[in-house]
Amino acid sequence: MRVQFRVLGSVEIVDDLGHVHTPNGRTASLLAALLVQPDVPVDRQDLVRALWPAGSPASAAANLRQYAARCRQLLNACADGIGYRLRSAPAGYRLHVRRDELDLTLFEDRAEQGRQAATRGDLAQARDHLEAALGLWRGRLGQGATLGTEIEHRALYWDELRLGAHHLLAQTRLGLGEYQQAIAELRPLLSAHPFREEFAGMLMLALYRSYRKGEALRIYSQTRRRFVESLGLEPTRDLQQLQQGILAENLPLDDRGFAWLRQPSTDPA
Repeated sequence: MRVQFRVLGSVEIVDDLGHVHTPNGRTASLLAALLVQPDVPVDRQDLVRALWPAGSPASAAANLRQYAARCRQLLNACADGIGYRLRSAPAGYRLHVRRDELDLTLFEDRAEQGRQAATRGDLAQARDHLEAALGLWRGRLGQGATLGTEIEHRALYWDELRLGAHHLLAQTRLGLGEYQQAIAELRPLLSAHPFREEFAGMLMLALYRSYRKGEALRIYSQTRRRFVESLGLEPTRDLQQLQQGILAENLPLDDRGFAWLRQPSTDPA
């Protein structure tokens, strides 16, 4: 087993023997700040802002060296003693991590593999890649650690990537006829993101194709009411047309296409 660095949730290092090493406090914050920029020098001032977002103390430089020493101790406590991976750079610190050792970059790579497989029309392989990608998430990026404004913005970027992967996985399940699994995954997504119409639309489709027309229409009614009361807007024409198709029962139950939804990119940029 190769060492694994985890930041999609609480910050952890899993060594070659499967032992989990968990930093705490500002040691966790420092490790998170280095892991979101793996294998590149991170400026000391950026690290100081990450560790003390409300304002750094006069002793910040000395304290940063102390937390870096604690990170090395944590790395050396791993089975292979990998403290050497944390190196001082001319203006800061650099943590050597391979792409296949970090859950963050593994997620990016597997989500991209899923997108490529979906583009080729290989839905089963797309589903498998996307399930593996999303399975790496254990919570919010750097959960429990102080991250600072710049890293919080990076966390929003990866959260959008995660939602894009959920979107594509739901489309893939619809294409494969895995309606019950799609319903189970889409309900909490819509609850957490009530203005994401794509989740409402795919949930309506999955319910309709599961012979649950009434529930599908209830999702539309709830979504429309939320939009009108909160935003003063009607849902998009796509969602309205889907509702009309369900009412008229002219959406074929055996049609596994989902062309009415634009295939999302795994890159929000």
